[in-house]
Amino acid sequence: MLVSYSRKTFGQTGTGHFSPVAGYHAERELVLIMDVARFKYPPHWVPLKMLWQSMQEIAPATGTPRGYLILSRVDGL
Repeated sequence: MLVSYSRKTFGQTGTGHFSPVAGYHAERELVLIMDVARFKYPPHWVPLKMLWQSMQEIAPATGTPRGYLILSRVDGL
């Protein structure tokens, strides 16, 4: 899963950003973000509700909310 989110929601610098999700802690409702800009932000856990909120921000380039992509492998290609 890749998420497109607003860094502002997490108190980080910058605006929109894409990173993969590496895990979910169901008991604590936390999501592990593997930030692709690891020189700036190492992998970090964020509350699921905060991630959802950060994906609701409108992206200026598209005029639509940010969101997520589910990636999967197709056998035989």
